[in-house]
Amino acid sequence: MAKILAIDDDTAILRLIRKMLVMKNHEVTTLQTIRDITIEEINKYNLILLDVMMPEEDGFKVCERIRPLIDIPIIFMTAKSDEISIIKGLSIGGDDYIVKPFSIHEVNARIEAHLRRESRPKKESKSVFIDGDILIDLEAKKVIIQGKEVSFTKTQYSICELLALHKGKVFSKEDIYESVYSIESDSQISTIVEHIRVIRKKFSQFKLTPINTVWGVGYIWE
Repeated sequence: MAKILAIDDDTAILRLIRKMLVMKNHEVTTLQTIRDITIEEINKYNLILLDVMMPEEDGFKVCERIRPLIDIPIIFMTAKSDEISIIKGLSIGGDDYIVKPFSIHEVNARIEAHLRRESRPKKESKSVFIDGDILIDLEAKKVIIQGKEVSFTKTQYSICELLALHKGKVFSKEDIYESVYSIESDSQISTIVEHIRVIRKKFSQFKLTPINTVWGVGYIWE
């Protein structure tokens, strides 16, 4: 049994997909928009069925936004049958492309084929930290927010990593300073406050506030 996420603005299509996959003993979640689901939740699925022509955000844009954050197969299901659309869908990170109207047997066969050969490691591995729309690649030392890589200095990245990996724990300015600076550093503890300000500003551009102040104590990733 696999967990499958189907995203399509057509409720009739979603009902058909649910019925089809439940009969194969799969667990199915259907959505008409990706707006109300986080990357962290998406990563719990084994496969995504994604429509292209949706009113709020078309499937191609959705794929481009979430593909850097997930490693599960994405199968486009769409009425756009022209060669340019097919090539685009596969080139931006789609694993397969099924044209509507489709054969139920074909869809089942393709899903089972992808599930059988899917061997990519999940982003839940220790090399990656995911919190909602925020992904921290611990090996590449990169921060990706809502599918976009955001530039941080080495020190700013170190602060993000420290707080994120200890989510829910409060760190004083002194704690952070000792963790991110070498013993030989000439930097002042007061620079931590400025780094935190800059980090918050970068997150706020995405309407996110993961780092909060515990007054009189320090900072916490919530």
